[in-house]
Amino acid sequence: MTGRQPLALAAAASLASCAGGGMYAQPYALFESHERSQIQELEPAVVMSIDGRSRALGEGNEPVTPGLRRVELSIPGPPGMSNPGRATLEVDAKPCVRYRFGARRTSPTARDWYATVESTEPIGECRKKFPEVK
Repeated sequence: MTGRQPLALAAAASLASCAGGGMYAQPYALFESHERSQIQELEPAVVMSIDGRSRALGEGNEPVTPGLRRVELSIPGPPGMSNPGRATLEVDAKPCVRYRFGARRTSPTARDWYATVESTEPIGECRKKFPEVK
């Protein structure tokens, strides 16, 4: 076996997993930041890690295996300060559901931001692929 053969085998295995659906081969959930809304006094909460595994900023939105997940979020810091805070939520992720995270304050003048699951919605493509998911 030459030095290139193990590399070629690894690449072929990787491509085979992609062709078979890879991360999307089973029902999944998605975790995303909610959009900013001045009217609702809502700021996006950015997903920093899931179950202790970091998610790089700007990285694609990788699917999440359903189940209880520990989500670390970046939330706004005090007004006029550039350093954001952190919050952790436990989410029982359901299959084929998108979760959007936001940050709110107890009042418009408060400095105490907290993270929330602002909305959930079914993922149409996932439900179509996995009709057994209710």
